[in-house]
Amino acid sequence: MRAELAPFGLDLVLGLAGLGILVAIRAVPLRASSMVAAFGLAYLTGAAAVPLVLTILLTIGVPFTLEMFAAVAVICIGLGVALAWARGDRPPPAPDAWWRRPWRSWPADVWIVALFLVAFGIFAVVGMLDAFRVPLLGWDAWGFWARKAQMLTWHDSLFAEFFTGLNYRFVHQDYPLQLPVFEALHFRAAGNVDTQAVGRHLWLLLVAFVWAAAYLLRDRVRPAAWAPLLLLAALAPGVWQQLLTGFADLPMAIFIGIGAIALGLWLSQDRDQGGGRFLALAAIMLGAAANTKNEGLMVAVALLVVAGIVGLARGLRFRPFLIACAGVAVAVLPWRIWMSANGIKSDLPVSKGLDPGYMLDRTSRIWPSIETLGHELADQSRWLYLLPLAAVVVLAALISGTGRRVAAFYLAAFAVVWAGFIWSYWLSQYPIEWHLETSANRVVSALMFICIAAVVHVSGLLLNALVQRPRGREAEAAAPAAPAVAREPVVSND
Repeated sequence: MRAELAPFGLDLVLGLAGLGILVAIRAVPLRASSMVAAFGLAYLTGAAAVPLVLTILLTIGVPFTLEMFAAVAVICIGLGVALAWARGDRPPPAPDAWWRRPWRSWPADVWIVALFLVAFGIFAVVGMLDAFRVPLLGWDAWGFWARKAQMLTWHDSLFAEFFTGLNYRFVHQDYPLQLPVFEALHFRAAGNVDTQAVGRHLWLLLVAFVWAAAYLLRDRVRPAAWAPLLLLAALAPGVWQQLLTGFADLPMAIFIGIGAIALGLWLSQDRDQGGGRFLALAAIMLGAAANTKNEGLMVAVALLVVAGIVGLARGLRFRPFLIACAGVAVAVLPWRIWMSANGIKSDLPVSKGLDPGYMLDRTSRIWPSIETLGHELADQSRWLYLLPLAAVVVLAALISGTGRRVAAFYLAAFAVVWAGFIWSYWLSQYPIEWHLETSANRVVSALMFICIAAVVHVSGLLLNALVQRPRGREAEAAAPAAPAVAREPVVSND
């Protein structure tokens, strides 16, 4: 009984810890209905932040135990309560209770959300049933991530011989610990190492991603835009099939997707608004992505650089953005410092990437990398046309001027991350054919989740502008009767 139920109890604690963090950064108001609505985002926040903190504690010698996990979770919850109390936060006025009205008078958005909940609920349950019976078969899944999780299950510290010994070099000793810590927590809660149970909790990350994206965009994107697009993203075989393999690429991409949405929401704020809660959320998600895979660090840096350039052009407050960047650095550096102190070398010779002679000698690797990544992105049987949809809505936003800077952020982020992956293949010391064959189909997940963030966010901006725009003679007739104070727009279309 413990092996089945205790890991899901741990997931509940992760969600409560995430709620404490979200309340602390004012991303969720102190209202029971709002906290229930935000629980998907809360679970994803807890799954990102708590393993991050435990990894940092491990690098400075603090034992990794369930008691330490409980202490970190309680601190996260207490931090939210204490900050809300100190600030004197009060729940905002509750919106009109639409469910108290006759069902015939329910607005169209309510019906769309209800249909989405039914459809996605069926998908989530069926996927969880699959996750209960699918074994962990992928080499990387049990050879790299689950093996490190097993080590952390039986050892309370970073077992130096495991990370530095020649016999364990095949586990990629430089790979960061976000996913192994996440898995090890569930193993410890269950009381044994059951690799087949890993998929159940990874599946919750996908459910939480869809839930979190819908919550974050609820006030800016109408359900008519986000509901079908998020359902399409979840149904994409390249998403759910890959997640159930237990590889780290999809969890990393999920954190990247929410981080990209948070940065996009910050960029859509008015100039006199700080958007600090979105930047704080982006820092948590990008820090988790950077600690899930080495590629996540490159993607996190790319997103922050692009967002910083667009934010500067928009004239947004830059001090909160710099604090967010510092937060990502704090999340990343402890593991890197521990690696350096213990003589652990990275598989990717980053320093040689600045050596013109070394790179010129390897130019034959560029075109195969471009061709293979292009082939994987063009495989619409896996991605259900999410990339073309993202291209259409981003192009429409750039041409029309609606949400232009947000669209430019997603487009530039995609381009920079794509170039970064080409650079990493160019730089890599592995044989190019083997490296592309074994990784390209997974690497593009990060790019696709940037596309998912773009298509959901930008299509919502376009739909809002279309609905709010008066037409022809109706606009002329309405002009004299316009109120003295204009209604505040849902989003900034700048």
